[in-house]
Amino acid sequence: MDQQFRAALGALFGHDPAQQQAANLWLNDFSKTPEAWGCALALLEPTSGATLEQAFFAANLLANKTREEWGRLSPQQRSELAETFSAKLRGLLLLPGGGAGPSAAAAVPAVLLDRVALLAAAAAALGGPASSERHLALAQELAAAARTAMAAEAEADRAGGAVLLRVALLVLQQLAEEAEGLDSGRRKALLGGADPNGGGGPGGGGLMCRLGAVVALAREVLGSAAGHGPGSCAAPNFVLLLAAVRCLSAWVRLDESGHSGGGMSSGELEVVSPGLLPAALGLLSLPPPGPPTSSPLATTQAARQQQQPAIVLYDAVSDLASEVLGSSSRTCTAAAGGEAADVAAAAAALAALVSLGAKLAEAAAAEAAAEAAAEAAAGGGGGDGGAALAALLAWLRVAVAVSERNVGSLASQGEGAVELARGVVAALAACPGRRAVAEAVTDYLLALNTVQTSERHPALRAPLYGALLPYVLRAVSYPAGFEDWEAAEEDEEGFHRFRDQQATELLESMYGQCRTPMIAHLVAAAVGGEGGDATPSPGAGGGGGGGGGTASDWRGVEAALFCVRAVHLPVKAGALGGRAGALDSPEAKATAAELNALLGRLFADVCLPSGRVARLLTVPWVCLAASRLIAEYAAWLGKAEGAPLKEAMGLLLRALAVPPAAAAAAQAFRNCCVRGADRLTADPYLLSELAAAAMAAVAPPPPPPGGSGSGAAAAAAAAVPLGLEERSAVVEGLARLASKLPAEAAAEAGCGLMRPCVARVQSVAAAAAAAGGPLSPSALAALAAELGLMTAVVRFLELPSTSPSPSAGGLPGIAAAAGAAGAGAAGALRHPALKALEVAWPVLSAVAAEPQCQTDPGVVEALAELYKRSLLSTQLSGRPLLRPLMDSLLGLLAVRPHAAVMDCLATVVELFGLAAGCEDTRALQVAALQGSVRMMGGLMAHLQATQQPPCGSGAAPPPLPFPSGSSPGELAASFFSLANRYLIFAQDLVMRSPEGAAALPALLEWACGVIRTMREREPVAAALSFLSHLLSAVTRTLTEQRQQQQQQQGSAAEEAARLDSLFGRCGPALVHSLLSAGADTCPRQLMRLLAGCLAGLLALAGAGAVGGGAGGGGAGESEVRRGLPGWLQAAWQLPPLAGLLQSGRLGEGGVHAVRFTALLLQGHYPPGTATASTAASQQQQQQQMSASLPALPRGRLDALVADFFSLARGEAGPDVMLAYDM
Repeated sequence: MDQQFRAALGALFGHDPAQQQAANLWLNDFSKTPEAWGCALALLEPTSGATLEQAFFAANLLANKTREEWGRLSPQQRSELAETFSAKLRGLLLLPGGGAGPSAAAAVPAVLLDRVALLAAAAAALGGPASSERHLALAQELAAAARTAMAAEAEADRAGGAVLLRVALLVLQQLAEEAEGLDSGRRKALLGGADPNGGGGPGGGGLMCRLGAVVALAREVLGSAAGHGPGSCAAPNFVLLLAAVRCLSAWVRLDESGHSGGGMSSGELEVVSPGLLPAALGLLSLPPPGPPTSSPLATTQAARQQQQPAIVLYDAVSDLASEVLGSSSRTCTAAAGGEAADVAAAAAALAALVSLGAKLAEAAAAEAAAEAAAEAAAGGGGGDGGAALAALLAWLRVAVAVSERNVGSLASQGEGAVELARGVVAALAACPGRRAVAEAVTDYLLALNTVQTSERHPALRAPLYGALLPYVLRAVSYPAGFEDWEAAEEDEEGFHRFRDQQATELLESMYGQCRTPMIAHLVAAAVGGEGGDATPSPGAGGGGGGGGGTASDWRGVEAALFCVRAVHLPVKAGALGGRAGALDSPEAKATAAELNALLGRLFADVCLPSGRVARLLTVPWVCLAASRLIAEYAAWLGKAEGAPLKEAMGLLLRALAVPPAAAAAAQAFRNCCVRGADRLTADPYLLSELAAAAMAAVAPPPPPPGGSGSGAAAAAAAAVPLGLEERSAVVEGLARLASKLPAEAAAEAGCGLMRPCVARVQSVAAAAAAAGGPLSPSALAALAAELGLMTAVVRFLELPSTSPSPSAGGLPGIAAAAGAAGAGAAGALRHPALKALEVAWPVLSAVAAEPQCQTDPGVVEALAELYKRSLLSTQLSGRPLLRPLMDSLLGLLAVRPHAAVMDCLATVVELFGLAAGCEDTRALQVAALQGSVRMMGGLMAHLQATQQPPCGSGAAPPPLPFPSGSSPGELAASFFSLANRYLIFAQDLVMRSPEGAAALPALLEWACGVIRTMREREPVAAALSFLSHLLSAVTRTLTEQRQQQQQQQGSAAEEAARLDSLFGRCGPALVHSLLSAGADTCPRQLMRLLAGCLAGLLALAGAGAVGGGAGGGGAGESEVRRGLPGWLQAAWQLPPLAGLLQSGRLGEGGVHAVRFTALLLQGHYPPGTATASTAASQQQQQQQMSASLPALPRGRLDALVADFFSLARGEAGPDVMLAYDM
């Protein structure tokens, strides 16, 4: 087996992919066998001849196998394994290859040492206190041998001693990490010292008793390896320093109580080792290996590789300090000094941070300058940054951790906190273009901002935030040399996430401190000119005004525009007054005047051709920033006196032609139309000019005829570079403007918006007709897009606010209005959308009648959406639309069904269902019902033919084709949504008309088929909702018939008898479908709806009881009342429920199914009704249990259905039913 194992490893690390795959499969199986222990251990022998890869694989296999199979080993096997692993590690280090001294330890590959050390640590931790004590003794032995070797004169011995010391620290680190990963019981025993296995051994006090010795060893290494202590190295040994810091981090996370996530507080660590944290923070100032970081030579790839040990050390120091000083660390115990000890330790750490801050910022700035020089000379920079940046980032992370834990004291105390804040600002000033630095600085400042301004030190108010502004402008700027995101090294998502979240929150905090001077600085940075560089920085602390740069530096201008946009909410509130009386005070008025003047200056520069920003609008990203700025300040542009609203909208129309800015420009145009409607509609000439220019941009006139073929039509369609969403946003804004006009003017404006779209549709159709060929896919897509644009016109054309809405007053108001709707077509035509639709209707009719359009899903969906929005916009005023619209919809439904068509029909029923008493409206709704029923019948027949297995020896005939623009699930969902609307808004038509009565049996059958066979959420939800509403309506009918039985006329009694007979025939299939769906197909989140259907069946059965109640029996009962218990019992004898009973999942003999049935019927039927098939003793017992119990309340029934069907699906155990026996 050993040879096979070696051969498999040889193949795994070979070059043949087929052999590698086969070897991998064999090794996966072999690793689970007992033989794997010995084979893997043999490869770790010095004389095994194994390669490094093979030995590493063996050690890794043993580590994983130890963790996975430890619980299956005997105590003797566990002890032997732990001793064996420890001996392997000792053999690699103290007696490597039979060597005579530690010098040979340096030749052992570090990666193999680390893996064998992990293996030994895992076994020691799992073995309990005794094994861990032996492992700690090994670490002490290694440390003692290391001290001796490092004191020797031979260089080889000193190198070997460094390896031994590193592994000694690694052994301690990994033992603590393995202890932290144990389960609670083992962890408490290991840390506290009690052996969970009851074994003997030296025991001791657990790992926590060794904490002081471990910290002392790490402190000793920190001093000597950094060149400060006795026997120190000539140069910093970053490998040993890293090992010591990581060892400390692992041990300070341990909690003496044994709970995970506790760890030492800063005060406790100070008691164990005074001054340790400041000493560890001092490691951030150690110079990295290689050339000085201020030299361009340090930016090369080789130099950065040399700096890696220092970079990793800085990160480890940051993790250690953040762990102890951060907000997640615990409070010091009373025995160690309590919270006061933590405060003192934080103050010492703060002093260390303050002493380091300026030095680290200066080094990072010098490194950044060297990178810039190298980039200018060779076209390449420093990439992700070097060691100086890493040290500064580590310092910032610790500063953030200290501020989050002690923000109150930091904000209010003396010069130490102020100096720390200034150091943070200096860090941002040193590397404003580094995202990580900006994010860390932002976190610090946002933590500081949680303290009220009045409680802060004066220097931590406006002066601090004012000094930040020039550097924040740099931090939020696009990368240097930016052209587009495809060529940029910066991550686009990360860039925008930082700007839109952290930077925006910081800028809002800055505005809260600096107010108007901040806006003045930003405006000067954007527009430049007379106040560009001379504008004082906001706040008394100063800070240069160099954020804007020269006119050619578009990045600074764009950053200034972004910053003004980020604070738009408080700025608009200050300029316009956020609420009534907000500008009553003289100070508020003065602030508003100053802000209005600044915004006026900014937007004049942005919108007027002579402005500095306007000249930079040729840069797409400046154009994008200007468009977004206008969108956020649309309210100010619409209300402020003298605001350049017209010029801003002209800019936006030009920005529509700039691809990166088009979407933002369209949204901004819509915002300006909404917010500036009063100003724009006050000038008819301006409004006409604006509408013409906007429609020329989104729906330009088609080219003159003369093209050939459908290619010309496609070319005409492609003449608009904007997407439908952008075009619709512009048209929506214009339609909202039109709605503000008087009725006649609004109607004429709507026609003006509709005509360009109609002309483009006619152009596409004419080009195809001239060619004599079919419409190409691009031409059909163009038609759908133009229909979508027409939808935007109609959707937002509303009646003027002075005109009463005919739909006011809820459903009764609609019904009353519907009764009088036929009186005046002239009144209905007052709605602006109707006149616009008159312009478009010939084209719409032609499109709806075109066979190729009838079969294109995109065109059909767009046309149905246009019809739907037309109805929703006009409400009852759109009654004249019904006849042509319904003819068009039913024609589309008959040719190629689409879910959007039935959604539109559902809107018709919702709006006009209560007006079904009108003969013409009723006829249209009957036709819609019949057409949709024919469609659904064809769909269900098609599905049944495709799902039914062939019978007999002959091959089954192929199913009839069912062409559709939607999936079966979408069609079923839309159909039952339509049926639901009929039940809610036109119930008489469904339940009392001959057409509805003829359709009801099929509707019930199809609903059962959908919930039994479909698994998609939408169709099942729609079918269950339909069943629930239908059961409720029938129950109400039967209840009314029972209550008025003596006075009831024959027709009502006949209706009740007909509905009862219907459910008597369909009831067994309905019950079986509901139970089958719950056990298999019904989505989990729809169980409450399914429970509602079962509750509806019980209510329907209760309505059919003689005298109403659980008892009764006799000829007067309804068929549902008599049959429901038997239907429930019979359903479990039919597939697939019968197979579920036989599987035993529902208990022996289906006891849980019987219990479920009894609980359903409890309180509705006499006790024992559901247990006819059980043994007599069980039946008697259950009768006694349920004799006096009421029916389950609805919430309890919902829970029962969810729990029982979870059991039926195997998602829960039988225990879920125990609660219902109590």
